[in-house]
Amino acid sequence: MSSVDQNIEFPFRFASVLILFSIVCMIGAILFLTNAVASSDSSSSNSTDSFWTNTSWMPTPRSEEGVAMLGDKIYVAGGESEAIKKTNVVEVYDLKTKMWHTVAPLPIAMNHVGMSSYDGKLYAVGGTHDNGYSNKLFIYDPIDDKWSEGKFMPAARTALTVNFIGDKLYAIGGVDDVHNVADTNLVYDPKNNSWTKKAPMPTARHHLTSSVVDGKLYVIGGRLLGDGIPAPIAEGLSNFDVNEMYDPTNDIWTTMEKMPSNRSGLASAAIGDYIYVFGGQKVNGTFENSERYDTKNNTWTIEKPVPTPRLGLKAVAAGDDIYVVGGKTWNYFAGSVEIFHPKKQ
Repeated sequence: MSSVDQNIEFPFRFASVLILFSIVCMIGAILFLTNAVASSDSSSSNSTDSFWTNTSWMPTPRSEEGVAMLGDKIYVAGGESEAIKKTNVVEVYDLKTKMWHTVAPLPIAMNHVGMSSYDGKLYAVGGTHDNGYSNKLFIYDPIDDKWSEGKFMPAARTALTVNFIGDKLYAIGGVDDVHNVADTNLVYDPKNNSWTKKAPMPTARHHLTSSVVDGKLYVIGGRLLGDGIPAPIAEGLSNFDVNEMYDPTNDIWTTMEKMPSNRSGLASAAIGDYIYVFGGQKVNGTFENSERYDTKNNTWTIEKPVPTPRLGLKAVAAGDDIYVVGGKTWNYFAGSVEIFHPKKQ
């Protein structure tokens, strides 16, 4: 090869190397940007600043109990434990002293009872007792440390969900006394001591959970099978990811964005515009899942998992924190009370 040819070929080789180097740099830049976008998407669907702590255990470890906040105290009523399938024990956790004490027991030993609070009193509804499912309403006055009876529900229910919206108690879903899964929406008025029926829930289910945000009730999860109904074939046929919102002003239901996981026997509590959902039951196990629902944007976020995966647990909000109480792991009844500290919004 002549020196002229070599002089001509060198610039071409150099140009080829530059082009190849530029292509490699462009590919690298594209991959970097793609990963950055993926990382950004991931951070938007996962909250990393939330965390968990523990507080003192319940004196009576149990599952499927009724739990409600009243003042600065958490009341835990009824439920089931290793030794007793149905209990009437009521224990109270004082947020100020971080101590437990016992108050007047439920009039009937029950599990799967629904409980909520209003105007300085507790309202315990439905549940399972020794003779079947209950239609009774018990009202607790902490000043007198006594339970009294309100008007019975129109029908017996167990494994239902209850919440006050304003001055009315809403008792929704559950299983009736002949093992039918209920879609009923029964409303109790404490002032008139009366029950009325409202628009039924679109999806009948039991072992569900609910929380109130901005005067609307969000009913999440639950299941169709189990509890006397034929055994499930698959998770999708047993547990639901359903999220349905009830507007009491207009008496209508709206289907919202589904929960990321199918589960029942779960718990929820609301802080601000957000509903936090914890734990639950699989076909053959328990969930550690924690997920947050944004009621304004109709979106879900994955949260830090529950330290002790369990089913039949309950959750209540106290200030900026959520207390996750009791439940059952796959092997034992839990007396643990774990505190979830959400990411500050």
